[in-house]
Amino acid sequence: MEAGSDRSQPVSQPPLYDLIILGASGFTGKYVIREALKFLNVPSSPLKSLALAGRNPTKLAQTLKWASHPDHPPPIPILTAETADPASLHHLCSQSKLILNCVGPFRIHGEPVVAACAETGCDYLDICGEPEFMERMEVKYHEKAMETGSLVISACGFDSVPAELGWMFNSKQWVGPAAPNQIEAYLSLESEKRIVGNFGTYESAVLGVANAGQLVELRRSRPKRARPAVRTLLFLSYGFLLMKAKQKFRLIPLIVNIYYKSIVVYAVCLHVTIL
Repeated sequence: MEAGSDRSQPVSQPPLYDLIILGASGFTGKYVIREALKFLNVPSSPLKSLALAGRNPTKLAQTLKWASHPDHPPPIPILTAETADPASLHHLCSQSKLILNCVGPFRIHGEPVVAACAETGCDYLDICGEPEFMERMEVKYHEKAMETGSLVISACGFDSVPAELGWMFNSKQWVGPAAPNQIEAYLSLESEKRIVGNFGTYESAVLGVANAGQLVELRRSRPKRARPAVRTLLFLSYGFLLMKAKQKFRLIPLIVNIYYKSIVVYAVCLHVTIL
């Protein structure tokens, strides 16, 4: 190698920010800012630099003021970017290690942000709870994200994290090799207002129901995955229990059919306990 040849090689600059919150002036975004400020420049926190991004700098400044109250707003950079402008998103990704996307509904606005992160190698988080969007992004951008080293994670919002924590807690209550086959969760919302939630959440829910067929088509189009062995055991156990029920209680087929679901549930509970 010739002396000084390394000088001609471009040197990649480190990202300016640890985190950019995109869509920060929205209903959820303002609460994300308020929480992020609690960790900014705290000795035990890795979050040392932060920027806000969105279409309207004035609204972003107002949101920062709201999130900082009663303190004065910290000197956080405010950047302009739009999901309809891929160039602005690529520029955003070049300035940050991580983009936290709060722009929904994600079915409409989310893909350009995922694409920009996957193409540039920037990591991506969102608060999405829309299964079709999440699975479609995995299909379309998994290979590119692997190539660039981009980590793309969805479902970091309210409708996902409590369920995940509940699943982790319940899973730890079982002694191996037993394992829960299914966990049911129930959520109760209370409010003094008539409508619980915000318009963005409502819009996402309506679009999800209206386009449920697309999710079914997407899942059918993907390669089939082998079923866990436990499901085969449960199927065999159901047949075994059904046979024993007929022998012991001499149930006629009509009654067996009526209690079909009860027998299946019993079989699941039995094997979760003794596997």
